[in-house]
Amino acid sequence: MDWEIFIGRFHPLMVHLPIGIFILGYILEVLLQTGFRNLVESRKIVILTYGIGFLAGLVAAITGWLLSHSNAYGIEALNDHKQLGILTLVAMLLVIIYQIKAPNTKGKLKLSGSTIAIVLISLTGHLGGNLTHGPTYLVEYGPDIFMDDSQESNVRLREMNPDSLMIYADIIQPLIQYRCLACHNSEENFGGLILETYSDLFKEAAHEIPVVAGSPDRSEFLKRVSLPLDHEKIMPPEKAGFSYTDVKILRYWIENGADSLASFNSETMNEELIGLIYRDYGLDYSPKPYYEKIKVDSLGAGVLEKLKDSGFRASYLGQNNLLLDIEYKGDSIGEHQIQMLNQVSKQITFLKIADSKLSDDLLEQLNNIEHLTRIDLSNNQLGVRVIDFLIKHPHLESTNLNNTNITKESLQQLLSQPGLKRVYVMNTKVTAEEIEDLRKTHEAIEIISQFQFEKVAEAKSVFAQEAKQ
Repeated sequence: MDWEIFIGRFHPLMVHLPIGIFILGYILEVLLQTGFRNLVESRKIVILTYGIGFLAGLVAAITGWLLSHSNAYGIEALNDHKQLGILTLVAMLLVIIYQIKAPNTKGKLKLSGSTIAIVLISLTGHLGGNLTHGPTYLVEYGPDIFMDDSQESNVRLREMNPDSLMIYADIIQPLIQYRCLACHNSEENFGGLILETYSDLFKEAAHEIPVVAGSPDRSEFLKRVSLPLDHEKIMPPEKAGFSYTDVKILRYWIENGADSLASFNSETMNEELIGLIYRDYGLDYSPKPYYEKIKVDSLGAGVLEKLKDSGFRASYLGQNNLLLDIEYKGDSIGEHQIQMLNQVSKQITFLKIADSKLSDDLLEQLNNIEHLTRIDLSNNQLGVRVIDFLIKHPHLESTNLNNTNITKESLQQLLSQPGLKRVYVMNTKVTAEEIEDLRKTHEAIEIISQFQFEKVAEAKSVFAQEAKQ
């Protein structure tokens, strides 16, 4: 049994006594000074109350000193609380001595000294609260003027471009600075652990290595920050530790090599981590479709007008996305239109050439479209050669082959393409039974062979309900 720690843990209970009693004495002094002598008959009552408050403060200070030996609190924050606590005790004692030794001094002067003591008591209590609830507990939801460095860091993250964020420099390093550095610096290095620089994370301390790149389960640093709040070995101690989101970010960073220049990659992030980062930092790492990741050069002046004159509707995907969404609006496409498409093939990502008398021969004249993700070739007399064109496009996600002459064998070849998510095959040479077989072997791809309507709840007559009543 550790009597020192056992007695020390009564500090949170004892510390409220001197605060309450001394504040009571201050209220009595204010009443005495403002003329309420029918309530406070003499200054001796004020001095007695202050004296009891001071004695309670001594007991609180002793239990606090014993509790500080538990190494459960950050050194810097603990020292600030301890030093201000001692100063507050001295101020309380001076107030009592002054009240006794200078009975004839003006009451306003005495009240000024007591006010200083009350302010110090409040500040000491605030620093004590920081030890158990974290430095932002009191002002977390207050005006921006009260923000500390860690909160300002969070605000800065919310304003960053997700693509420019560095996990270590922008998240891990500030966390270490605000949560760990007080106890693990070159002067105060508990367990021989120093965390002042990036390289310190990989140096052995107390027979353990803080971070093992690629191995989160062997990384002692991650283990310690992941412990339950009431565990004696949690780091940092008490409630000033890493949040659930912070722990998940740290694990992701270590799993992916713990590189100082590493950034988030939506392709290697799970849905939980993406959601947590968006919730806490407002950063969106949701997986983006291929066409949102690609940057292409702008077209020359007048190209869109030439496409329009050739029977096409053409538009950019967005103000900052110069990929093209193109649809042929004519009844019959020819070589001229194919050549126009070839001129802009590097910019096309969505292409619709439906019901346009497109033939296999014309389709073969069309250049490979590097960034093609969606294509609609429905209602054309296209045979199995259309598949040869489609499988040349590695980023193809969706294709409409309704009312074409594709077969099961050609469709099966298309379905083997990685990245394909959806294919429309109504009124083709693929039978319903063959489509069902293909669905079983390609479950990740949506094969649409008929119109589907959402089921709607049967409408109930209001009048029928009234008749029953």
